[in-house]
Amino acid sequence: MNLKINISILLLLSFVIWTGCEKESEPVKATLTLIEPTAGDTIPAGEALHMHGTVEGTGELHGYSLTLTNLTTNQLVYSGSNDNHQTSYAFDEHWVNMEGVTSSMRLTLVVNLDHDGTTSSKSVDFVAAQ
Repeated sequence: MNLKINISILLLLSFVIWTGCEKESEPVKATLTLIEPTAGDTIPAGEALHMHGTVEGTGELHGYSLTLTNLTTNQLVYSGSNDNHQTSYAFDEHWVNMEGVTSSMRLTLVVNLDHDGTTSSKSVDFVAAQ
């Protein structure tokens, strides 16, 4: 009888120690780099804006989106995304300035770190000239 109690206690302690020592995984983090445009750039009318950058994750990332917003009119003028699961991304997109008036613009990069809505973002402001 004592042997059964000792084995039961030993199994219970082993289970508690084993589950207590499980290490939770570290949340994924990302380094976002916007290479182009740079803050304060001016893109002349009819010229192409080069949206170039990289994302490096500490684990699997769950896609990214690029948006270009005309801050003067508050209109979205470009939107692109990548839903591939990777540990890094490189992007090189283009948009032609056809705004017609000089406008303040913002390029925003948003990276999905998980499927629970955790994101990391980076923005840069520039000018689209007439």
